[in-house]
Formats: sequence, structure tokens, C-alpha cells
Amino acid sequence: MNLTDGGTVISIVDDDESVREAMARLMKAHGYLVKTFESGASLLNSEHRAGAVCLIADVQMPGMTGLELYNRLIADGAPVPTILITAHPDETVRLRALRAGVHCYLTKPINEDDLLGCVRSAVGNHEPNGRPR
Repeated sequence: MNLTDGGTVISIVDDDESVREAMARLMKAHGYLVKTFESGASLLNSEHRAGAVCLIADVQMPGMTGLELYNRLIADGAPVPTILITAHPDETVRLRALRAGVHCYLTKPINEDDLLGCVRSAVGNHEPNGRPR
């Protein structure tokens, strides 16, 4: 789903403001619209909750982990292709996330090319400008 101006929206959820801002700049530089949130709860309570074609979320955040957010969106009937990122890799969590259907699981510091590849794959037929491919 896209916002009214027709751009492809990427939602970014990370409790670290510098990480949120860096990822937002990268996505914007590649033509995506971006909505950022400091927590899973702030995304869930947002009017933009259903406006994204891709979600990038930190695994470890206070209150709700990225995997818990992903599972909540699925349970609420609002699944979105999700890329989880973490500074604390845990193979058990990675496997659980991938088995649950998470699109990508990346370790910080994030390789920009890897992140962009995951985003492009996740958005499928949506160009950054919102037009179908």
C-alpha cells in the first residue's frame, strides 16, 4: 500500500535514533518514502500503520521486539514483508524469525547493498515511485 502521493513507503522501527535516521536517509536516497518509529507500539498506534510495503525493524527494542512486532502484524491481519536487523546476532532468534516468514535478517553494522537488496526483494512489484514494475 502506498501513501496518497503514490510513493512506495518503507517503515523503519528502531529505538536508536541514529540508526533510524541513517536507514531513512539511505531509503530516501533510493527514492523510497520513509516513516520512522521509535518503537513497535508507536508503529501499531500510528495512522501510517498500514501504509508501508516493507518494514525494517530492530530485533532488540524495549517493550516489543522486532519479531514480536512482525508476529503482531500477522495476527492482526496486516502482514508486511519484514527485514529484521540486530546488533546482537543470535542464531536461535534468526532461525525462529526466518521460519516465521521474516524476509531478511541482517546484522549491524548493516551492509547497505545487502539492505537495499532485501528491500528491493521485499517490495516486489513496487518501484520506489509507487508504479508497478
